[in-house]
Order: sequence, then C-alpha cells, then structure tokens
Amino acid sequence: MVNVFIVHSGNDSNYVKEELEPALCEKEGSPNEKSSANVLSLKSGVPNCFWKVEARNKIKQAQVVLVVIGSDANGESKNKTMGWEVKQAIKRNKQIYILNLGNYKIPKYLSSVDRFTKQENPVGKQLSIEEIKRHIENYSKGYYNVFSSEYEKMTQEEKLTYKEELLEQYKMFQKSSEDLVARRQSVNSFYISVNSAIVALIGVLMGVIGLPTKLYVLIFMCATGMILDFSWIGILESYGRLNAAKMKVITLIEQQLPVILYDVEWQVMSDKLNNKKYVSFTQSEKRIPRIFILIYAVAIIGLGAYFLFQFLLK
Repeated sequence: MVNVFIVHSGNDSNYVKEELEPALCEKEGSPNEKSSANVLSLKSGVPNCFWKVEARNKIKQAQVVLVVIGSDANGESKNKTMGWEVKQAIKRNKQIYILNLGNYKIPKYLSSVDRFTKQENPVGKQLSIEEIKRHIENYSKGYYNVFSSEYEKMTQEEKLTYKEELLEQYKMFQKSSEDLVARRQSVNSFYISVNSAIVALIGVLMGVIGLPTKLYVLIFMCATGMILDFSWIGILESYGRLNAAKMKVITLIEQQLPVILYDVEWQVMSDKLNNKKYVSFTQSEKRIPRIFILIYAVAIIGLGAYFLFQFLLK
C-alpha cells in the first residue's frame, strides 16, 4: 500500500475529495477492487496553529506527494501553505507528482535551483491522473530502465548474444555495492576513533588544567565532537540512500537473469519479520553517533550545572 499525501488549495478541496481521491483509490475497470493507493488527508476542524504539525506527520508517512495546481495555486499566501508542504516533501526526499488542472502557471515553490548548473528544475513530474495511477500501481517496481535504447531495439535472439556482457556488468555493479559497504565501515571506524580520542583527551585535560580554563576546554571539545557526529550522521544517510539505489538497479538487472536472488532474499526476510518492525543498517549505525552526541551534551550540561551550583554557593 502506497501512502499518498495531496497538496492542494482550499478552492480545489471539493475536486480532491469528490473526484481525485476516489480515482486514485480505485483500479481502472474494477470498481470494487481497491488500488495500492492510500490517501492521507488532514483532519477537518484542526486549529490553524496545529495544521503544520499534522501535515508534517502525514508527509512523513507518505511515499508519494501529489501537488494539485488549480487557478489559485500561485501567490504569496499559497507559498506559505502549499509551498511549505512541498518543502517538507523535498526535505524528506519524497516522490513528488504534479497534477495541473488546466494550463496554469507552475508556482515557483515547485522548482529548485541546481547547485552546479544554477538552473531551475522542477521538483516533480507533471502527469495526468492516469499516469499518476500507473506510477502508484508500479511504485515498488519503479519506472527505471537499465538497458540502453539500442539494446531495447534488438530482437530476442540478438539480446541472447549479450548474456555474458550482462552478467559481467551485473558482477561489476554488485561489487560496487559491496565496496560501498566496506567504505562505510571505514568511515564508521574513523569517526569512532576520533570520538574515542576526544573523550580520552577530555579526561586527561580535566585532570591537568584548572578553572575556568577547564570549562572552556570542555565546551570546545564537546562542541567539536558534536559537529563531527552530526557530519557522521549525514554521511551515513548518504551512504544508505546510495546503497538503496544500487540495490534497486541490481534487482532490475536480475529480472533478465535466471534467478532473482536479492528480491527473493528480501521476501524471505519480510516473511520472517512478520509484524516486527524492520530496522535498517543505516538506522542502527546512526545510534552510535547519537550516543556520542548524548555523552557530549550530558557532559556540558552536567559541568555547567556544577559551576552554576558553585557560583550560587558563593
């Protein structure tokens, strides 16, 4: 089931409720069979001061964010509402689709500036309702093609002559995924060593220097450690996204091979998990820098409270 969050203006509420949501949640030609779409809607009557909290939670749960462009989707007020929701979707790397209800101008909040080319690019694909439904139905598979246009034009007999090349490319790409895991482990070892050195250095310095230098050194060392750990978390997230993309490509290549090992491995693991929550390696690895951040924060707060207590006693 793919969770879909719809960003729209108040004037398009009736269209979204009466036409768009039923269309997304019903398979074409099968009125009694529900599709894989599950529309997440904001509760009516929510106070204005809380709508952002609810919208943020819905966007977190969604895999797809659909932006409806109507006659009043532009303007400063919509930038503060619809634009804010789009920014939340971009921040969380959600798949964004755009549904234009007419030949309306695409708002600026639906484009971003490329850091390298400095050109504005759309943040999502502009599709029809039928195309959006097909994308949702095939969300888990993805609309990706690993084969070149020349290969696609070949006959089945001609494609068979490239089986060896396909297998070699598959092996090379699989190895690149394994190398990525090895590099990630090296990064983890480096940051663990640095944090251990900082903690050890703090312990040594606390015993050889006096006040108030001790407080300044502790704050500086802990702040440095926290900055490094936030950087560590960012690198782990980048490695996690890159590895997930590699696994998707490997799965697509396996569809042209006799066995689909990685796809079946995931199915077996999913069956064993049953209703248990799966925790990815990336999420598990991020616990380590978070523990170091907590240690540094407790050290700063604890020493600060101690000196404040000493000051009050005087």
